[in-house]
Amino acid sequence: MKRHSLRALNGLNFFVADMLTGFGPFVTVYLAANSWKPAQIGVALSLGTAAAIVGQLPAGLLVDAVSRRRLITAVGIAAIIVSALVLGGFANAKAVFGAELLQGLAACLLTPAIAAITLSLSESGKLARQLGGNVRFKALGSVLAALLMGFVGSHVGPGAVFYVAAAFGGMALGCLWMISGVDIANAPHRTQHPTAWPKHARHQPLRRPRELWRDPALLTFGGCVFLFQLSNAAVLPFAVSAVEASGLENTDTLVAIALVVSQLVTAFIAPRLGASAEARGRKLILSIAFGALTLRCLVLSIVTSPATIVGCQLLDGVSASSIGVMVPLIIADITHHGGRFNLALSLVGLAMTAGAALSTLIAGFVTQRFGVHVTFLALAAAAALGCLLVALALPETGRIATGSQKRSMVTRQPIQNKTTGKV
Repeated sequence: MKRHSLRALNGLNFFVADMLTGFGPFVTVYLAANSWKPAQIGVALSLGTAAAIVGQLPAGLLVDAVSRRRLITAVGIAAIIVSALVLGGFANAKAVFGAELLQGLAACLLTPAIAAITLSLSESGKLARQLGGNVRFKALGSVLAALLMGFVGSHVGPGAVFYVAAAFGGMALGCLWMISGVDIANAPHRTQHPTAWPKHARHQPLRRPRELWRDPALLTFGGCVFLFQLSNAAVLPFAVSAVEASGLENTDTLVAIALVVSQLVTAFIAPRLGASAEARGRKLILSIAFGALTLRCLVLSIVTSPATIVGCQLLDGVSASSIGVMVPLIIADITHHGGRFNLALSLVGLAMTAGAALSTLIAGFVTQRFGVHVTFLALAAAAALGCLLVALALPETGRIATGSQKRSMVTRQPIQNKTTGKV
C-alpha cells in the first residue's frame, strides 16, 4: 500500500506544480490584456509576495501542530483553485487583489504540508531519494504547464489559463485522496523523525519554537540559502534585460526556452543527486549547487548572448535540483532531535524569500551605476561566499541509522485500520 501512496505523492507534486505555474507571468499577461496599468499590476503581484512572506511562519507552526496533513494540504489546494477561478472570471481590482492574497497564503501552506507528507511516507535512509523524486515531478509538471498554458493563452484567451490551473488543482486533490492515511499513520515504522510521528506515539514533546533560533546549524544553513538566492534570483531577468537592450526582439521566446531547459535538467538529475546525498553527504551536493551558480554568473559576466543564456540554464538546472533536494533534507537532519521540521522549513523559506527580494533590488542599483557585467561579478561573489560558508561553517548533517535502530524499526508491528483491518 505504501508504494501506491508514493506514486500518488509523485502525482500530487506534478499537478501542484502545474497549478502554481498559472500564477507566474500569466497573471501579468492577463492583467495587461484587461487594460491594467503597470503600476497596478505591480501592486497585485506585490500583494501575493507579501502574503507569502507573512504566512511563512504561521504556516509552519500550523503544519507542525496539526496531525491531519492531508486535510491541510487539501485546504491549501482548494484555496488556490478558488483563486484561479476568481482570476479567470473577474478582472476588477477587488477580485484580483483578493485572489493574489489568498493564493500567496495558500502556496506557503502547501510547501511544508507536502514536505511533511513526504517525511511520513519515506523510510529512514531513503528520504533524499524521495525528495529527489518530488523535485523531478515538480519540474516535469512545470514544463507541461508552461507549454499547455502558453498554447491555451494564445489560442483561447489569457483568462483561460486560470481555468486550466483550477483543473490541475482538481487532479492534485485526486492524487492527495489516493495517499493512504494509514500509511501516514504508520510513519513510526519507517522513520525515527519525531515530526512524522503522531502525537500519541512521541516519547517526548517537540522542542519549543524559539529554540530553533538558537540552533547554530539551522542559522548557518539559513545564511547559506540566503546567499544562494541573493545570487540566483536576479541572474535570468538581468541577463534577458541585457540582450534585450542590445536590440534582440521576442525575448519572451528566449525566456520560455531558458526555463524549459532548466526544468528538464532538474527533472533528469534530481533523483541522482538525492541518491548521492545519502552516499556521499549533504555538503558535497550543496557545494555543487553553489559552484554551478558561481560558474554561471562568471560566464554571463564575460559573454551575455541568447546562446550563452540558454547554455547557462544547464548550470541553473544543476543548482535548482541540488537546492530543491538539499533544503528539506538538511532541515530534516537538523530537526531529527526535537522536531519542528515544518517550522524550520518555513524559517529557511523566509530567508530564501528575503534573499530573492534583495537580489533584484541590489542588482538593479549595481547595473544602473556600474553596468551589467559588474552585476554578474557581484552575483558570482555572493555565490562564492555561500560556497565558502558551506565548506567552513556548515556541519555535515547526514546520519546513518545504527544497527539497533534498524532492528527496532523492523520489529515494530504496523498500525491497522480498525474499520477495514488493512495495514
